[in-house]
Amino acid sequence: MERDRELAKLINVLRRIARAAGHAAWSRDLDAARFCALQYNKVLARVSELEPAAAPLFAALPESASADVTKIAAHELASYFEDEAVAPSTPGVRVRFRAHGCGGRRVWGGRARAGSCW
Repeated sequence: MERDRELAKLINVLRRIARAAGHAAWSRDLDAARFCALQYNKVLARVSELEPAAAPLFAALPESASADVTKIAAHELASYFEDEAVAPSTPGVRVRFRAHGCGGRRVWGGRARAGSCW
């Protein structure tokens, strides 16, 4: 059970790394991109200890990796564990996932627009 809680926390960290890497790519901040790559490598090292089967599937990133590459790597590593992070659902209840920044209800100019990216 403790392993599952730690993996859930690491998945959350990976999602935050991916989000920060996306921001670093958008702002062209090389220091932030370097930091994201270093953080990804630390999380990957811990995940490899907890789940040895994942170790050969994912490679550590060089410090000079672009922010876009770090974002992709973090998303891929998080997706490897997604089925474990989701609690078992009740029959008849659908669980939907959405990308960060998409979906939800937005009101603009008196009109509501639901479930799409702008």
